[in-house]
Amino acid sequence: MYFKNNFKKSKNLLVAEDILFIFILSLFILLSGTYKSQYKYLFFFCIMTTTISQGKRRGLILSYISSAIILSIDLTFVSNLVVNTYFENDLVLSVGFIIIAWILGEHVTFESNQVELLEMELQMLKLKEDAKTTIELLNETKEHNKFITEFFCNISHELKTPLNVIFASLQMMNMYNESTEEKIIEKRRKYLQIMKKNSNRLIRLINNLLDITKLDSGFITLHMENGNIVYLIEDITMSIISIAESKGIDIIFDTNVEEKLMAFDGDKIERIILNLLSNALKFTDRGGKIYVTVLDKVDNVEISVRDTGVGIPDDKKEIIFGRFMQVDKTLKRNNEGTGIGLSLVKSFVELHEGKIILKSEPDIGSEFIIILPVKQANNSLGANEIKKDITDRINIELSDIYTE
Repeated sequence: MYFKNNFKKSKNLLVAEDILFIFILSLFILLSGTYKSQYKYLFFFCIMTTTISQGKRRGLILSYISSAIILSIDLTFVSNLVVNTYFENDLVLSVGFIIIAWILGEHVTFESNQVELLEMELQMLKLKEDAKTTIELLNETKEHNKFITEFFCNISHELKTPLNVIFASLQMMNMYNESTEEKIIEKRRKYLQIMKKNSNRLIRLINNLLDITKLDSGFITLHMENGNIVYLIEDITMSIISIAESKGIDIIFDTNVEEKLMAFDGDKIERIILNLLSNALKFTDRGGKIYVTVLDKVDNVEISVRDTGVGIPDDKKEIIFGRFMQVDKTLKRNNEGTGIGLSLVKSFVELHEGKIILKSEPDIGSEFIIILPVKQANNSLGANEIKKDITDRINIELSDIYTE
């Protein structure tokens, strides 16, 4: 980010960064199971950031190199198969690389041409009012481009930070690989936990970005099934009590009814509640409380997640659900993120034809109220089918909650 902002004319530095990132990703693919690795999908972000910052041609070149690396690994390590399904799947992935680079490249070219056109019009205009209007349009275009660039730089940072931590942990484990001392074994366990936590951070980021893309493309649909939504919310809440206790925070669950059968998408509701609980845990100090409440209002169900945390200022309430928006760094308190979590929450709630309401006061706390209409689906889930092992999903959604 520092080099891209301050040394834009030094293309060699940008190329060196891309080469280093591709080398690290290729190394992770080889270390984590070659052709079976999911790290190959991270090439998407390297291609996107390069295309945004350096243009279409450089992005296409990087997409060709990434495709060649992945396909070569498939042919090398799975050459004994009659039908190389890994190669076929990654061939489609490679086409995706090229399409992403092409589309983003066209967008960058178009935006660049628009800026140049506006600048030319500004120079040609003589009248003061026309010049003022053109300047405003130019500033809006530049602000839009700055917004896109900052977002992709943020994404690049969010990706590279856990990757660097994982890579450093691997190096430390290699140093202790041959030792059988109990202290060294404990250190290896520690580094494994660090690697797992940062891998979950990467998975969460990728899942959120993929969901944002699917929402924009209209590819996300709900899988509505009848079930006891009170049971589901309570189960999710109880599953994170140990994490809350480790941070010195109490979680209280309450409801005015033990059972409420209605149609909902269990996975989406789970993502909604875990995201809200994650935010509550991040912004609530030790000794604070989090209240989760489910109220049956006959025609709708009201789900509330309230905390006694830092709260949100009035001037930030309007943007809190916006795409890629975050509250001031003073409120973030070193909690990093891309600012797309609450945007996804709002989208998932609206897919259920519901709405979400925010009530918050600085230094008092925040409350997110979700109102879902009660509907019935053709198929139903039994109580045992609703209860699932959500440990892995909790580890992913709460991956940026660091317990003491």
